[in-house]
Amino acid sequence: MHILRLNTILFVTGSLLWYLAAGLLLYVLIAPVNVKQDGRYSVRRPVLRNEKQKTELPPIAEFATVWHTPLQRPVFDLPPPPPPTVIKPDPPKLKAQLMATAVDRGEPTAMFKIPSGRYVTLKSGETFENDPGIARIIKIEGKQVTLQFDGFDDQITINMGK
Repeated sequence: MHILRLNTILFVTGSLLWYLAAGLLLYVLIAPVNVKQDGRYSVRRPVLRNEKQKTELPPIAEFATVWHTPLQRPVFDLPPPPPPTVIKPDPPKLKAQLMATAVDRGEPTAMFKIPSGRYVTLKSGETFENDPGIARIIKIEGKQVTLQFDGFDDQITINMGK
C-alpha cells in the first residue's frame, strides 16, 4: 500500500505541474502585457495574422532614376588608359671615330679621327668638334669611351673590324 500511495502523490504532482505550465503558456500568448516606457504604460499584445502592418512606401516618382539606370554594366571599373608614350628624339650621330685607347703617364687617353680628317688624342674632360656641335669626353675605361654630345650621353667602343 505504501507504494500505491507514493505513486498517487507523484502522479498528482506531475499533472499539476503540467497544467501549470500549459496555463502559463496560454497566459503569455493571449493576455496583454503592460510595459513601462519613459514613465508611461503601453500595452503589448500579440499580432494577429490577419492584421497587416502599415508601412509607408516612397512615391513612385523616386523609383524613376532606377528605371533609367543601365543595370547590365560591368561590376568592376575599367582599368585606366595607358600613359601616353613618350617619344624620345633620336640622339645625334657622332661623326668622330674612336681609333684607340691608351694610358699616358697614368691617365687614360683616347685617339679619335674627327670629321675634319685629323687624328686627336684627348683625355677625360676635354672636348672636340663634331660636325655640327662639340662633344665632351666624360670617362675613358678600357676599350669604351663615354661622351656627352647635345645633352645625350653615348658610349662608344673601339671597332676592331674593317
